[in-house]
Amino acid sequence: MNVNPATAGRDNAFDLIRLILAGIVVYGHAHLVGGFGDEGFALVCRMQTTSGPFAVAGFFGISGFLVTRSFALRDNGLNFVRARLLRILPGFYFALLVTAFYLAPLIARFNPTAGPWAASSAFRYVWENALVRIRTPVVGGVLRGLPFDASINGALWTLFPELCCYCLVLVLGVLGWFRDGRTNVLLVAVAVLALHAAIVLGPKGYIVAPTFLQLTGWSPLIAAFLAGCLACCFQERLDIGGRSAVVWAAATLALLFFGGWSLLGPAVLALALIHTAYAFRVRLPCDLSYGTYLLHFPVLQLLTSLGGNRHGFAVFYAAGLAASAALAALSWYVVERPFLRLKA
Repeated sequence: MNVNPATAGRDNAFDLIRLILAGIVVYGHAHLVGGFGDEGFALVCRMQTTSGPFAVAGFFGISGFLVTRSFALRDNGLNFVRARLLRILPGFYFALLVTAFYLAPLIARFNPTAGPWAASSAFRYVWENALVRIRTPVVGGVLRGLPFDASINGALWTLFPELCCYCLVLVLGVLGWFRDGRTNVLLVAVAVLALHAAIVLGPKGYIVAPTFLQLTGWSPLIAAFLAGCLACCFQERLDIGGRSAVVWAAATLALLFFGGWSLLGPAVLALALIHTAYAFRVRLPCDLSYGTYLLHFPVLQLLTSLGGNRHGFAVFYAAGLAASAALAALSWYVVERPFLRLKA
């Protein structure tokens, strides 16, 4: 696969789009954590989806394009693995530590119904989640009595399926399919998309779809990721950017408003975002999207323990977004950016 020079650099708007998607995730989780009930986004979409899964599918679609491009530019499995781990793990571990040893004690301090914070619970939270798959969702009983007490950071679960998607790109790349066997990549993507369709269109999807796809609910995310992967593989045949962005954006809105989102939405959204990213150029001074995504959930839990949800949704959302962005800036400048420099 030859990477189109027009899409190989940073003359795009991916940073801005990912930041907007992170804001949409915060919007959805603010309803959940603050106990505000159904969100307006879900009502507009006729309850086909909510803002969180919508934005996460967008993240996976963009990731499919950029991660595939990353392997194509390196064409080396070890360098690819090193680059992906340097992007994912430092910010993730920072979020675990900040959540366990800073935000969780504050939640326990201000939540009148909480159990006491204990260092042993904090160490357990970090240790048992260190391999990215979230096995311990809470830090002791600090969330007791809050509107949402099932997880102190309910956003982290998506990192494990994303790493699995990276492994898929690694396997396809090592096989040389991005270079000489793109038809094979297309067949893999079509097969997975067909399994996703079988699950959506069920009720007999269990006959053909693997159990893990049915039970995990990953199929929309993998469908979005593979759509982005295919967009990268066949980019020379696509009119990326420009008027194509309008067409794919219109298709996304049609699926949201008129039906069909569960079946086609994740893949169509991925293509809409990729085309939009190359329709204009916006460079941000820093990338706060990843840190905002990783840290907003415990921030919202802290604001709820302080009673911030009693001031209405608009105030709660704005405060949560601002506080999350501040922590994300700390994560970017102190942790993420220094490790990203090691990629070179």
